[in-house]
Amino acid sequence: DTRDNQNSPSSGSRFNINNVAYRQSFGGDVSFDAYALSFSKYIGHGNGHVLAGRVNGRWTNNAPPSGYSTIMLRGYTMGQFLARHSTLFEIEERLHIRDRWGATAFVGAACLYGDGKACDERTNWYPAAGAGITYVLKPEEKMIARAELAAGKGENFGFYMKFGYEF
Repeated sequence: DTRDNQNSPSSGSRFNINNVAYRQSFGGDVSFDAYALSFSKYIGHGNGHVLAGRVNGRWTNNAPPSGYSTIMLRGYTMGQFLARHSTLFEIEERLHIRDRWGATAFVGAACLYGDGKACDERTNWYPAAGAGITYVLKPEEKMIARAELAAGKGENFGFYMKFGYEF
């Protein structure tokens, strides 16, 4: 993790790889593994503007449908679309407007695959795009609140009010 700030990074990157092992011996209904990899990069480009990007992947082994991967993008409801594996990418522009105010604009796409589904099939891709406003609550800690609208494929959309950036 080389981010200059964990709340609102303007430079650096973050890499994480992990395995969550679900086991019957620890009280689970079934035993399976979920492997995850994530990489985020932050590039400041003057006047408080930041270009942020991320790539995530999640792969399961012997998972039941309740342990499948889902779309982790704004504009979709988690758990609505599932598959054994998922991969996503997202790019977000974080603009400083004036004083404590800012704006975000983002685009991304996720692919759900496995069990005969592949990413070379258009129907397995789920695009998303959106924009919003941000307000810095605590300048000394770079803590923000944000309100965003996002749209996904078909009838999928969302309005979000949250603290901190999505990634």
